[in-house]
This record gives sequence, C-alpha cells and structure tokens, in this order.
Amino acid sequence: MHINRAGSALALLCISVLACSLPGFSANPLAAATTTPQPIPTLTPKPIDLTSRPQHWFAALPPQPGGPYDGSDDYMDLFQPGAPWEQASSYLKVYKLYGGWVARPPSQAALRQAIQAIRQRGLALAVEVGPLNPGEGDCGLYVEGFAGEEGVQQTVRRIKDLGGELNLIAFDEPYYYGHFYDGEHACHWTGEKIAKEIDNFIQQVRAIFPEMIIGDIEPLTGPADAQAYKTWLETFRAVNGYDLAFLHLDIDWSNTSWPQQVKTMVEYGDQLNVEIGMIYNGNPQDETDEDWLAIAGERVKRFESTGSQLDHVIFQSWHDRPDRALPDSDPSTFTGFLRTYFEDHSAIGFQAGTRANLALGKTVLVSNQVPGNEGQWVVDGDPGTVWNAGDGPPQWIEIDLGAAYDIRQVRLSINQYPPGFTTHRLLGKAPGGEFALLQSFDGETTDSQVLVFEPPSPVLGIQFIRVETTASPSWVSWREIEIMQ
Repeated sequence: MHINRAGSALALLCISVLACSLPGFSANPLAAATTTPQPIPTLTPKPIDLTSRPQHWFAALPPQPGGPYDGSDDYMDLFQPGAPWEQASSYLKVYKLYGGWVARPPSQAALRQAIQAIRQRGLALAVEVGPLNPGEGDCGLYVEGFAGEEGVQQTVRRIKDLGGELNLIAFDEPYYYGHFYDGEHACHWTGEKIAKEIDNFIQQVRAIFPEMIIGDIEPLTGPADAQAYKTWLETFRAVNGYDLAFLHLDIDWSNTSWPQQVKTMVEYGDQLNVEIGMIYNGNPQDETDEDWLAIAGERVKRFESTGSQLDHVIFQSWHDRPDRALPDSDPSTFTGFLRTYFEDHSAIGFQAGTRANLALGKTVLVSNQVPGNEGQWVVDGDPGTVWNAGDGPPQWIEIDLGAAYDIRQVRLSINQYPPGFTTHRLLGKAPGGEFALLQSFDGETTDSQVLVFEPPSPVLGIQFIRVETTASPSWVSWREIEIMQ
C-alpha cells in the first residue's frame, strides 16, 4: 500500500505482487531488542473480542533492508515477551500484518513469534493482501492488489502451517487498481469481473480458515470517491450474493474535502450494512516521528469535528516514520501515540507551545488558487495539503503574521511536478513598510524539497512574508510555509 497523496496515483505501481510497500526482506536476523522487557501478567492468552465499536486496528511497518522505507527499527520488539506496550495494546482489537512480510519474514521463527505474541495479547490477527490474479497480456503484473494464488499460498496458508489463526483479511485496494488504475499493466476491469475474481479468492482462503472475516481497503482519491465505492459495494453484493464485512478508506490527504467524503461513505455504509473504517497516518516526507504523529493526530481531530462515527479506526504506517514503536510510555513512539489517543485525547495533534511556526493558521493572500487547494492550506502545519495557483509563473503568496516578529528562519516546502529549474524570491515587510528581498532561490528543485532561509542574525520587525515565483516548469504550488522566530 498505498496512495499518499499529493502526487500522481500513477506513481503507485507496486513492485511486489504481495504488498507494494514491502518489496523484499533480508534473511538476516533482526537486531536484539533495545527496550526493557516488562512481565506479562499471565501466560494465558486473553480472549479476542470483536464486538465493540469503534474497532481499533494497529499496523506498524517492519524494517525493509533495501526498500523505500525503513519502517520501525524496533518492530520485532513489539512481539517480545513483556514488550512495553501493555497499556496501548489493551485498547486495541486487531493487529494487522503486511502480506509481503508474512511471505518474506526475516525467518519462520520471527513470523511464528509475531503470530503468538499477537494472540497472547488478545488481539485478532489480520493480514493485508491483494486478492486478484494478473490477467491476459500481463494486465495486473506487479500492480498493487494482484497477489491472488501467491497470496493464498505464501500468506494465508503459511500462517496456518505455523499454527496460527487468521481472523481477518483486508484486501489491498483491488477495485481501485483493477478498475481505475491507468499506469503500466493496467487492467481496466469492470466491477463485476473484479467481484468474481475476489469471490474465487475468498473461497480458497475460507477453505483454510472457514470463520475468516473479510473486507476491503480502497483509496479515496480522484474519481474513486464515496459514490464510486457505494457502487462497488452494491456491485459486489449483486455478483456474489453476500457483502464484504468492511471497507477501510486510504485517504488522499491532498484532497482537502476528504472529511466530507468519508462522512458520506459512512452514511452509505449504514445504508448497505457494511462497516466503514479509515486509516490514520502522517506523510512520507515528515522529517521526525513527532511531526508524523502530530499530523496523524490533527487528521483524527479534523474528522471527529464532523460528528461522524467510524466503525473501524486503523492506525497504520507504510512510511519511514515512526522509527520507534516502543515504549508506550513515550508519546513520541507509535504505541505511545496510541496510548495518548485513548488516555489523553486532547494531547494528540499540534500542541500550543510545542511548534515554533509563526505562520500556523495565519491570514494568507494569493495571486490565484484552485478550489480545494486555497492559500489556507499552506499554513495548516500539514505538508500533505497544498496551495496551488492553478497556473504557471509568475505567481505569489503572502502571509500576514498579525504582528511584527524577529525572523530567524523560513522554510518553503515545494509541491512541484515535473522537477526542473525554478526561481523563487522571498521578501519580508515591516508594518507600514515596503517589501524587501530576503533571498532568491535559483536552481533545480523537485517535489517535497525544502528551501531554507536562515540568516546569520534574525531579520527584525517582520509582519508580512511574501514568496514570488518567476520561473517553474510546474504550476506554482507550495506544501507548507513555516516561519520561525
């Protein structure tokens, strides 16, 4: 997985038939645990309870030697006896493994250890896997959602052979990649064909685990909107005579209308009796674990402000962050974030006094903007959202800080495609004064690159910051502008 979410969906060609975020794993054993084990109160596995709602899922990303992201360095420590996330895990109901990791774990012993530890904590075991088989003419070859027979043999059956009980499967975006995807080896299948292919997969896995709960994950992006997935769920029912148990939404965070789309999907789910969930995460370009987790928390708060209620809440990473999953006593770790979410909900997201960004939430003026990508999104603290002028240069954006400050740093996070030569002029103005050039950035730039103005001494008495773009191969757009005192 998955889509994220300001770039082109065409960049999401999966490099593994089992899970695109897990291209391969080394056979080398993982490093020894670095956290201090805590005693588990009892050796008797806790009972699994999947009746309460909302149902909370957790899926950290394993380390990937040679892969695009490193994942959590202490991933295997989660499955050590007495691993320090007893409090966080007590609130969860499901732990999800990536199908690619199940197919290619560091060792059989490591996979067995994970399966046993998940069960010991009373968590249901889920796996994310693609249910489709590639078709004629290499359609679906190396495309996300297409694991099919290999997914059954190398993932589902492997868990059975190791003595595990697989409780749930979440399909890895088969409808989007079977129908909407338009990149290399695209299939453009109808919903009916995809539903039939999935039914064949379901019959195979239920021959191994008859009581399996099976649902779907799909990206909410572009034409794949709430109405499209309502049609998909209705098509699946019409073709197969039964429903998918749930639909989890993987959000394109650059689409600023996502909360309304999710709320609409929840309403459709109520009508169709299909449970709806959403995956919360940060951005792949987030520089620290704290940034990633704060942005994930802001997204939680933004959706909760709609008043809508999810059936499932999934905390999952397929990014380099968070590097640390443990311990849950540290709010800057993945399990620490989970514990904060449950025990001190107001402390998730951006906290007053913890971020020095003077631009956050301030008034913005722009030369032009695209609906849904207005100027306000460049000062929301989230590089997953963007201001987009909707045209090439010259364009400008101006931030009013509301008062004069002594500026020690300005960070400009680029949203640009294609890469190429750009010229950006950074200007500042005091109250009642004229704009003066602070720095000109001239050179080759690319998406998510950060341009930094950091003078040897602070620039005094600045209230207005303006960025003028005079050369670019792209529509003029910024992910985030941060101004530090």
